[in-house]
Amino acid sequence: MLTKNVRQSIRREGWKNLKRKYYLNILITFLVSIIVSGGYQFATNTGNAFKNSSIETATSFMEEAESSADFSNGLFGKDSSYTNAGIIQNFIKNLFEIKDIENPEDIPTTSEKYYGGVASVFVNEITGSQSFAFGILNGINQLVFDGKVASSILIFIFSIISIFIFVFLKNVIVVGKNRYFLEQRRYRGTGAGELIFPYKNKRLKNIAFVMFFKYLYQVLWNMTIVGGVIKHYEYLLIPYIIAENPETPKKEAFELSKTLMHGEKWKAFVLEVSLFPWYLLSYVTFNLSAVFFSDAYIECIKAEMYMRIRNAKHESLRLGLRKWLNDDMLAIEHIENSEHPSGVEVLDIPQVSIHDLKHDYMRSYSFLSLIELFFTYSLVGWLWEVFYYIASTGMLVNRGTMHGPWLPIYGCGGLLIILLLKPLREKPGVLFAGAVLVCGVLEYTTAWILETFLHKKWWDYTGYFLNIHGRVCFEGLLVFGMAGLAFTYIFSPMLDDLYKKMEDKNRKILCIVLIVLFVADLVWSLMSPNTGVGVTM
Repeated sequence: MLTKNVRQSIRREGWKNLKRKYYLNILITFLVSIIVSGGYQFATNTGNAFKNSSIETATSFMEEAESSADFSNGLFGKDSSYTNAGIIQNFIKNLFEIKDIENPEDIPTTSEKYYGGVASVFVNEITGSQSFAFGILNGINQLVFDGKVASSILIFIFSIISIFIFVFLKNVIVVGKNRYFLEQRRYRGTGAGELIFPYKNKRLKNIAFVMFFKYLYQVLWNMTIVGGVIKHYEYLLIPYIIAENPETPKKEAFELSKTLMHGEKWKAFVLEVSLFPWYLLSYVTFNLSAVFFSDAYIECIKAEMYMRIRNAKHESLRLGLRKWLNDDMLAIEHIENSEHPSGVEVLDIPQVSIHDLKHDYMRSYSFLSLIELFFTYSLVGWLWEVFYYIASTGMLVNRGTMHGPWLPIYGCGGLLIILLLKPLREKPGVLFAGAVLVCGVLEYTTAWILETFLHKKWWDYTGYFLNIHGRVCFEGLLVFGMAGLAFTYIFSPMLDDLYKKMEDKNRKILCIVLIVLFVADLVWSLMSPNTGVGVTM
């Protein structure tokens, strides 16, 4: 079917299709490259076109296994032993208690990477391989043999996050891209919104399921090298099949692709080889030619190739398979310019409004409620700090400058959000930014005062991503912003309603007792601050 003349015709049609929506086609391919490949750096990396080419399919898995980094880099600093191969090596060494002689010359300085905090894991690993399988293995290694419980928990958490992103975003967005290129050859009104085609009308579950097994089977076949190349072309049309009909079951999607590609694998390979000059040009132009031309051109060619094969073999398919290829509006032999049936589909994403919340978030709080909220948030902050330190070190310590079970910086932050940011409550986005600013200033100022007058540090974010003098950091500010939203719309109104169920007399007694204890603790702490291992540094 894919004869020499047909291949030439496909390239001509692809060229016409590229020109019809040049700028949008370029934008779509660039966005998908960023999402799938992990960032702008990869999207403009020299040789990216080679890595996207199926010619490299047979060796891609083995290269990943040798070169990619695991999730622990951001936790334990830069270390060459934390490549995927190194993880396996360390796992085996720990299992059989094999010891290495440490060479001090091989130990890099920690300044080469951010090495502290959760955000640093994202920063270090998003720019790495994002290999969740080896991240999980390293988590087992650290948990079982090194006893680093907190680190292992973080590794597992980010491994799960990485799996989720891979399965429900990276794998799926490819189908959205294919749907766009199939539609834009048919409808002149096709827009960038088709990129989120998989997320419309409850399609995500099946698309993610089919694409995950396509990836899994391909990885397993890649281990056989030759089988990986063959299966690549056998599975080639699966993303287009479910882009045409996202309800196609996994078994039928695989069988359809196999049937359609029967007798066409070599010819599809030849078609891809004919595009080699574009890959070469991409390499010598630092991928600029791919970004501004060849990536989109190749996508147009692939979409056209699918439709040619699909139309040529549609009637010969058995009825059980043919029924799944049912989008006759797309099934045209040549590019057309029909009106896009816009408005037919709607996003199946529930819209959440702050006005639907159960509790009145616009309320004004009484003086008693403010006192109770201050102590509640101070206690919650103390519990969080103590719990985190137990998870990190296994030690129970009293965190904070004071001796009682409270961290007033949390209480002050909560009250500042409630009082100062009340005019912003109808605008959650602005409130988030306000909470980041207010709490950031509070934390930085508090740290400066403690360091200046008490000559000690109760926290230090040095080495964390985007920290300022070690007093505030990116991930802390992010948490403050999210906590500000939670304080404003959920917890403060809910707690206020709970407090009001108490009699005013009892509330006043409780507040007086708490204030007396707090003032006494404050005086004591000014004379003898809470310091020591796990508290100050």
